[in-house]
Amino acid sequence: MKTIVIGIGNPYLSDDSVGLRVAEELRGKVEADVDFLTSTDFDVVGKILGYDRAIIVDAIKKINEAGKIHILNVDDLFVSYKFSGSHSLDLATSIKMGYEIFGDEMPKDIKIVAIEVENIDFGYDCSEKVKEAIPRAVEIVKRLIESS
Repeated sequence: MKTIVIGIGNPYLSDDSVGLRVAEELRGKVEADVDFLTSTDFDVVGKILGYDRAIIVDAIKKINEAGKIHILNVDDLFVSYKFSGSHSLDLATSIKMGYEIFGDEMPKDIKIVAIEVENIDFGYDCSEKVKEAIPRAVEIVKRLIESS
């Protein structure tokens, strides 16, 4: 199964970099292509087209607890689907548009590994709880890749 892992984040906004950090840990260590993005706009679709499976790792800001990891399906994203403007598409909007425009070229299986964050201020280091979540997220992605 042709698989890609996409780490999404901003390397200059502390915890928001967690998707990039997880992807970096996976590069060269899994049977999947690994790539990086700094936004959730339509570039996501360009990266995942032609793959059977995509695993997207990104930060989410919720009320629960920093470092908590959620494994989401595309349907989970569509629950909160909203168009946010042509220059700042959210992940759900980008994926929905990808399915509408490209249909069968989109992966049949998309999983989102979402890591809750607490600090998205300028900075290069993740907060302690998010830093501790990185190895757990790496293992989750590895398990997702190994399951066919």
